[in-house]
Amino acid sequence: MANIILADDHALVLEAISHLLTDEGLHVVHPAASVRETEALIADGLEPDLVLLDYRMPDMHDLAGLLRIRTLVPGVPVALISGSAGGAVASAALEAGAAGFLPKTLTREQLLAAVQVLLSGGTYQPDAPAEGSLAATLTRREYDVLRGVAQGLSNKEIARSLDLTEVTVKLHVKTMCRKLDARNRTHAAMLALELGLL
Repeated sequence: MANIILADDHALVLEAISHLLTDEGLHVVHPAASVRETEALIADGLEPDLVLLDYRMPDMHDLAGLLRIRTLVPGVPVALISGSAGGAVASAALEAGAAGFLPKTLTREQLLAAVQVLLSGGTYQPDAPAEGSLAATLTRREYDVLRGVAQGLSNKEIARSLDLTEVTVKLHVKTMCRKLDARNRTHAAMLALELGLL
C-alpha cells in the first residue's frame, strides 16, 4: 500500500481527490493544506512513496515549493497537480525535476493510471487539452475567480485577493457560468468540482 502526501489548499478538492485515490484500497493518502504542512508531515517521520502538490497553493511560489519538497525526499517522486496551469508550466515543472504534471481534469481512471506510473518510477505528462474543452476555454483569470467562488468568497473579496475591480470579477463570473453552462455561481463551483477543474 503506497503512502501518498496530497497537498491542496482547497478542502473540497483535497477530499475529492483523496477519495478517488483511497477508494480502491491501494493507497493511503496523507492530506496537507500547504507546502509547510507537507514539510511538517515529512519532518514527523512520514516516508511517502509519492508527493502530489497543488501548483496554485499560496506558499508554492511557482516551482520553489516543488524544489523544497524534492530536497526533503530525494528519490521520492514529487508531482504537481493543477486545475488551470498549462503546458508551459508542465514543461518547466518537469525540467525542474517534477516526476509529473497531473491536470485536475483527468478522469478517475486516468488519475489512478497516472499515479501508478509515478509510483513505478515513470514520468507522467498529459496531452494538451483538446481544442474547445473546458480546460482550454477557461482563462487563467476565470479559473482564479472560479476558485474564489468555490471557496465561498464574495465578488468583493475575490476582487481584493486578485487585485481586480468588482465589476471585472462580475464579468468573469458571468463568462465562466456561460462556459460551464451553469445556472449561477454556486452551480458553477459545483460543476467545476465535479469536472475536476479545481
